[in-house]
Amino acid sequence: MNALLLYLFETTLCLSVLYAVYWFFLRRDTFFQVNRFYLLAMSLFSTLLPLLPLRWTLSGASASMVVLLEPVIITPASVEHTIQAHLQWIEIAAVVYFTGALIFLLRFALQLIQIYRITRRFGIMERNGQQVVFVDRGFSPFSFFNIVYINEEAVPSNSLPAILEHERVHIRQGHSLDNILIELSTILQWFNPVIWLAARELKSIHEYLADEGVLQNGIIRSQYQQMILDESIGVRVNNLTNNFNVSLLKKRIAMMTKSKSKTWAKSKALIALPALLALLLVLTARSYSNSDAVNVSASPVFTPAIALSDPVAVIQDNPKQKSQVKFVAPVVKDKEVYTVVEKKPTYQGGQEGYQKFLVENIKYPEAAIKNSVTGTVYVTFVIEKDGAVTDVKVLKGVGSGCDEEAVRVVKMMPKWIPGEDKGKPVAVQFNLPIKFNLDCDKKEKPKK
Repeated sequence: MNALLLYLFETTLCLSVLYAVYWFFLRRDTFFQVNRFYLLAMSLFSTLLPLLPLRWTLSGASASMVVLLEPVIITPASVEHTIQAHLQWIEIAAVVYFTGALIFLLRFALQLIQIYRITRRFGIMERNGQQVVFVDRGFSPFSFFNIVYINEEAVPSNSLPAILEHERVHIRQGHSLDNILIELSTILQWFNPVIWLAARELKSIHEYLADEGVLQNGIIRSQYQQMILDESIGVRVNNLTNNFNVSLLKKRIAMMTKSKSKTWAKSKALIALPALLALLLVLTARSYSNSDAVNVSASPVFTPAIALSDPVAVIQDNPKQKSQVKFVAPVVKDKEVYTVVEKKPTYQGGQEGYQKFLVENIKYPEAAIKNSVTGTVYVTFVIEKDGAVTDVKVLKGVGSGCDEEAVRVVKMMPKWIPGEDKGKPVAVQFNLPIKFNLDCDKKEKPKK
């Protein structure tokens, strides 16, 4: 779930930054094809960029650093209490997201079914080499892929050629495919208002392009503008269709009379390149933020991953005191152990899975409870090529049986999905902080 939420955050960030470039630099220009392809590319890059396997090591990081997994908090309280306190909000967010995505996926399917039913009911005919479906309802003329849908009785005979030419431009330029792609992006990012703005802008650009194509075909501008006003009635079928009227008549007429942007204005689209480069660096470096030291606190919350570089460094367990620390991984001489790989090992159930396993199996030692011992045990271990957990050791402990209990249960962990480097499975070292905490339930006695 964490990976999904991180991906959605990163796609939202990409889309917002690239749309800001469009809004401030491109939307007022008359290079409609440039703007069209920019919006489509923006949607595509925002979906794919967070998935790129590129990884950059931040300045100051070294190959000897070992990734510290997110902390696991152990208390004498019940498993349900401990797990729910940290994961409930993630589960709720995931349920809300998938519910919304499912609703919009069903909406997409219903739109396709609606077009199919209209086509099947009225049948496809041919008019001057163009496939046409003549409907008897009050639909505004529209096209979908290579078919034009029109109510011939509601359209004056002298307007029919211009309307058909308008829809042919939509067909020739493949605007229906654009609509499908942007609709799929909307399903993935239904919660993001930027994708809705981008979809609306793309629809407008489709109409500007169709109007431009009609005027280039020899139709007099004033007559065509009057025809648009006369035909500004009718019901729009759905978002997947290219309607002759899309409730932006004023903008369409203004675009027909607007002076053409100068040729050099096309180069403004290149402003997106620095934005893309910055996003690439931020997103790929973020994947290796585990290689940087960050502030560590003893407070019982999940903290960002950090790297270890000094096994004797003292970590303060005082919640009021924070310190920057690094540890160096113990050297394993008899085999090659990686710390930086293209694909990190993953637990079968993800982060929540290994956290739940440890919380359910680690028992707070009675001696530690009796002596009010709390603190963080740092355990290092290696995920082998076959996913087995080996070389379990304590880097820093708290005593009173906590160290031994942490090692015992880590050794019990089932096999992970092994890490890979250059397409081959490799052994990878991890460090894991296990927080023994009595603050949240001082009165409860340990289970026997």
